Amino acid sequence: MPRLPSIRGVSMHTTSLRRLLVTVPTIFLVIFSSLPSANAGQRVVETERIGHPIWRPVDCHLFSAPVGTAESGYAEYSETVASILPPPRHQPHPVLGIGPGSPHRPPYNKELARGVAAQEFREERRFSRREFSSGEGVFLACMVVPSPGARGSSPDFRYGKIIPNRLFPITVDGAAFQRELLFDPNLDFQVPPLTAQLDPPFDVDGHSHFPVFFATNADFGPTGDLRGRYRYDIEMREASGQGWRLQAYFVIGR
Repeated sequence: MPRLPSIRGVSMHTTSLRRLLVTVPTIFLVIFSSLPSANAGQRVVETERIGHPIWRPVDCHLFSAPVGTAESGYAEYSETVASILPPPRHQPHPVLGIGPGSPHRPPYNKELARGVAAQEFREERRFSRREFSSGEGVFLACMVVPSPGARGSSPDFRYGKIIPNRLFPITVDGAAFQRELLFDPNLDFQVPPLTAQLDPPFDVDGHSHFPVFFATNADFGPTGDLRGRYRYDIEMREASGQGWRLQAYFVIGR
């Protein structure tokens, strides 16, 4: 099975999806995103709190965009992600993928919305088979922000709300399902702390915000009829085990 490029906040294909039991009370939350008028008010991502994280995913979007092919090494995938969060505010980083760029103040809950709109990627809940094959794929993207967070330094400011380095790595385990059957099991990666161990390094107390991107298409699942209902099923957990579960639904039609 092919793998997408390894980028922070982007689906890094491995082979397992953990299903961990939640033993603490959970708070259910629904995130809405700016969809076309035909989908106004429809649910985009369902999120379930695991424990008591001091961060949360916001600004979630489902859209079709270039993912590339095996022949291109799926380079278009990285280009799509970089085009949504472009320089100077975000910069490519060899470890982080899309990393911090020039300092900019919060809020950060509309950066993905602006990027997706600027690139004119089609946001929907229903996509065609053409938008799910031959170099195109369905993306899920969210921004992760402090909620309420801690106080400290980040690449964006000397003192403000952050997700502190002590909570990292944040481990992301995910998969895509088609008609409740496992389609793409390999949407796992880790988000590292912003420390001197990175190259180029950072000397800050934590992240002011960071994106997570997931994408799949016909290349990453079993052969057969692509039509039907799909679900992204994602868990994000900090080092202590607290975090979020995300589910996003879409349909592939004719």
